[in-house]
Amino acid sequence: MDSNDQAAIQFLTELQRLADPTQPAGLRITVRNAEGDYIGDAVLPTPGAQHAVQAVSAMADFHDRDRDAFNAGTTIDGLDPRALADLEDHFADVDPDSYLADVFNSPDAEASLAAYEQMVTGEWDGGAL
Repeated sequence: MDSNDQAAIQFLTELQRLADPTQPAGLRITVRNAEGDYIGDAVLPTPGAQHAVQAVSAMADFHDRDRDAFNAGTTIDGLDPRALADLEDHFADVDPDSYLADVFNSPDAEASLAAYEQMVTGEWDGGAL
């Protein structure tokens, strides 16, 4: 098995994580290697299919914006640094106050508050977690 087959299996495995047998199927994706050998199928519900499309679309947009960097395969911990920067920018726009309802409604409020404190301030006092 070559590295392309291994990548195809890994891709299929990640697609199958989007599967939800409790929801009706919305899309079947068949994965084959470059020679056309069957690797497997992933059956996704509509929300899983929409998430897969969004993820592929984001990577295609990145590829179109900076084809040379995308094709260079420059990675940090397996992630392209520019794609990682885009992701970090996205989460930097999230308002920490939007998580407060989850913190206060948690069955373990002390641990939730400690996690929230660490997330917002970057500090942790060593309390419950």
